[in-house]
Amino acid sequence: MRKAKKESGLSDVYKFILIIFLIFFIGFFLNESYNIGLIAPAAISIFAGISFFYQWKKSFFNFILFFLTAVFIFIAIEISFNFLIYIPLISSIVCAYAVSYIYDKSPKDKTYNLLLLVVFIVLWIILAFNVSYRDDWVMENVINVPFVILLIVISRWFKFSKLSYSLIFLFMLLNIIGSHYTYAEVPFGFWLQDYFNQSRNHYDRIVHFSFGLLFAYPIREIFMRIGKSKGFWALWTPIELVLGLSAIYEILEWWIAVMFGGDLGIAYLGTQGDIWDAQWDMFLAGLGSMITIFIVLAVLLIFKYKDYLKELKESFKVNKKPLGEKALEKIQRRKR
Repeated sequence: MRKAKKESGLSDVYKFILIIFLIFFIGFFLNESYNIGLIAPAAISIFAGISFFYQWKKSFFNFILFFLTAVFIFIAIEISFNFLIYIPLISSIVCAYAVSYIYDKSPKDKTYNLLLLVVFIVLWIILAFNVSYRDDWVMENVINVPFVILLIVISRWFKFSKLSYSLIFLFMLLNIIGSHYTYAEVPFGFWLQDYFNQSRNHYDRIVHFSFGLLFAYPIREIFMRIGKSKGFWALWTPIELVLGLSAIYEILEWWIAVMFGGDLGIAYLGTQGDIWDAQWDMFLAGLGSMITIFIVLAVLLIFKYKDYLKELKESFKVNKKPLGEKALEKIQRRKR
């Protein structure tokens, strides 16, 4: 009983720390980005913090759903339309509370994924307005849209966990924001470039890093639930696949850029004059996946230390069944 109370107390401390961080971050962002004085950013960030805390008290996924909806509805409206700041702010708050209300009143397991999809579609539609380069936007969405459709289709057979869907959702949002401007011209990337005195807009590299960071866990889930991977291999295979998919993407990106050529091809490729751009992208994706897997490993060792060490040990057991040429010989003998 005492242990449960202690864990609950620690959980509340972590919540409080994260909420305080979000309050300061939102206040800093509003103060840096908009000329609305000091009181308004402080009031908005405190209100946001209280809302986040209230949602988290209901459940972690209430908080995630509310947070993603509020933040990205604001960003999408702000990006696509030249409204006063209060319009995207009010819209994001209303949408977030509406989504939260629907989630509270509906079966949790079915509704969460559906709400994420609805929010994503709304964001995609908003970000389809006033894009910087329509041709490039179409090219980027040649991958984005089929991928979302694929997730919907396979969900009848394979449903990811809520956490995996949330991570995929976040990555796809980064993509559709990038396609709104082209990755080389996202304002946040320019802000980072100026703030840290960099030579290029690094938004594209943030997205590649995020691919590894956000997709490693869903990929791990696939390997564990379909491939029955355990122990070391459930940690290693997501990193390997992320690196493989990154390489495939770079090849496709190169092929598409060559096929279309000209300014459109250059805009799609987005190297910004860096001859090592493809290598950086793959490296960052791999790094992101390693960070996620190390977090997973840390969690497993903290909460399932003995059981997981046993699982790690068992994952290195050698299968005694004949493989390679021996297996082939065995098959041939059976045919005879």
